[in-house]
Amino acid sequence: MATIRQVAALAKVSTATVSRVINNSAYVEPATRERVEKAMRTLNYRRDMAAVALAKRSGNMLGLLTGNLADPFFARLARGVETVSRQHGFRLMVCSGSHQSEQEQYGLEFLINQGCEAIVAHTTRLSDDLLLRYASHMPALIPINRYLPELAHRSVWLDNRAGTRAAIDHLVTQGHRHIGFITCDLPIADRQLRLEGYQQGMSQYHLEIKPGWVISQPFTEEGGELAAAHLLAECPEVTAVLTFNDVMAAGIMAHLRKCGRRLPEDLSIIGFDDILLARYLYPTLTTLHYPIETMAKRAAELAITRLQQQEPGPGRHEFSPSLVIRESVSPLIQAPTLRP
Repeated sequence: MATIRQVAALAKVSTATVSRVINNSAYVEPATRERVEKAMRTLNYRRDMAAVALAKRSGNMLGLLTGNLADPFFARLARGVETVSRQHGFRLMVCSGSHQSEQEQYGLEFLINQGCEAIVAHTTRLSDDLLLRYASHMPALIPINRYLPELAHRSVWLDNRAGTRAAIDHLVTQGHRHIGFITCDLPIADRQLRLEGYQQGMSQYHLEIKPGWVISQPFTEEGGELAAAHLLAECPEVTAVLTFNDVMAAGIMAHLRKCGRRLPEDLSIIGFDDILLARYLYPTLTTLHYPIETMAKRAAELAITRLQQQEPGPGRHEFSPSLVIRESVSPLIQAPTLRP
């Protein structure tokens, strides 16, 4: 009698993939499924019903697919998921998608193959179509920081536009009119939504956005330094900037100090995320608090309750950033009042 290992060897896949095809327990690429089913027919494979019953036992394994593990933002995300997993007696398995579509798909496959039936997934590059296909086979797959109308009932996301609009409001009340936006260079939803919020905020006050005021760089300290160099060389009229995240803000500050500039007198800066570093920069960083840890807890609760086929308790799915005012914004003297 053929075994599952023989089927896997003939189809050139893992035994876990064969198991997923047999039990229809998660999404498998159509071409892969076809190879497995052809191998089963060739070998005249018959399922061991005792093994099927064992495979269908619910395991207490929660998966987390996250972004760059070196980024402090994702440490906070992981901490939120871990807190809930411990409370419910679940084991937690974590892997990184590194903001690359292939890596994100590999990460999901890895978590599924390790037996994770409940997954909190932070994906930025995986296509909508592929994410929906995985979700259709996994009721306990919960996207975080990503909104798809089809998955709104089981997603957790942030109102990014509201954040950058609030930052513009604050800078305008402090007298700033020439405001730049330092964003990331990846084609991800966060970038687009925060840029739209910046554009909406500037338009609300009838403020011009000049060419060169929107600067795209890697969302790292080094990217912030490159953006600061561009500002000094090409945009001397800019008096304030919003940044895609706090890490880029730290890079901007470092470069400006090297160039002998005063902060915040020569440039006011507002970050995004409110990571721990923000309160220890000099000057301390005014930033938008991203409640990612609270959001992560909500996502993990959703994943576990859906796995256990329970009704999730009342809770929010959309969260809003809040402005944390510290010392990195300097008011401009005798600026005229603008009203939207």
